[in-house]
Amino acid sequence: MSLHADRSHRTVTVHHGWFYGRPDQVAAVRAFVADRLGDCPVVDDAVLLTSELATNAVQHSPSGLPEAGFGVLIEHEHGHSVRVTVHDGGSYFDAPYVAQPAPDAEHGRGLFLVDALAHSWGSYATLSGRKTWFAKKCGS
Repeated sequence: MSLHADRSHRTVTVHHGWFYGRPDQVAAVRAFVADRLGDCPVVDDAVLLTSELATNAVQHSPSGLPEAGFGVLIEHEHGHSVRVTVHDGGSYFDAPYVAQPAPDAEHGRGLFLVDALAHSWGSYATLSGRKTWFAKKCGS
């Protein structure tokens, strides 16, 4: 799905995709974001950060259960910013947080990357799960 709006001479494009909560779907999420953002200057960061949030949805929420899944919403204000939200089956009480893994740990750096590369990010509970988002300014 794609929606377009003109806000004070800025074009906003919105895309939504739904993915099964399986590890192989993370590659599909990366392709979805890369395709929808095209030549956006921050497409590489957006692909990486969305991949981290999608991986968390699969590994740390009920979205990773058989036949479950998660949504990805991309809001692109052309020339200004990108905001991506991953809506998973996460807990109302357990919010994601930036971990401090051991230097030789193989996992645990996903939200550290989000925190380091995004302009802002956050997470909030909804009646249907948890939404974790990041925003990235174009050109930063």
